[in-house]
Amino acid sequence: MTLRTSRGFTLIELVVVISILAILSGVLVPRVSSHLKSARDARRLADLKAVRAAIEQYRLDKGSYPPANANSNYGGWDVSTDGDFIRVLSEQGYLDADAADPVNDATFQYRYYVYAAGSYGCAGAGEFYVLGIRSFESADFAARSRGYFECSGRNWSNEFAYVTGGGLAIE
Repeated sequence: MTLRTSRGFTLIELVVVISILAILSGVLVPRVSSHLKSARDARRLADLKAVRAAIEQYRLDKGSYPPANANSNYGGWDVSTDGDFIRVLSEQGYLDADAADPVNDATFQYRYYVYAAGSYGCAGAGEFYVLGIRSFESADFAARSRGYFECSGRNWSNEFAYVTGGGLAIE
């Protein structure tokens, strides 16, 4: 009688190990994905704050806001997908690096527009700008991070996940 020594796994052992790995990945993947979405949203908000500071510094130095090149595909807004307003700020030293949305597609993007004085009933002696994040990926992050920009004739806060701007007089 010869003894047989087994050097491999039985089929049952392999099925059990694969099942355990599948269950663990099913639990962990959504959690990791959620954290990645929140991290991208946090970067969006940090980028937008840096862009806003760069726009304000540009205005202090040049006496006007950076030009907003209208993109007809996006209702006349200058968007980060084409990068015109961000490129101007980067090339002139107001931003350290291009600040583009981490996804930067038709859904996830930054938008910028310079309005003439008095547009939409906004008070101010000169032009003003609106800068916004079109969408956040995480609903929880979006609920915690709301911007605000409104005039009597328009509320941009309803159009963006996060919005800010500058150049208006406070009444």
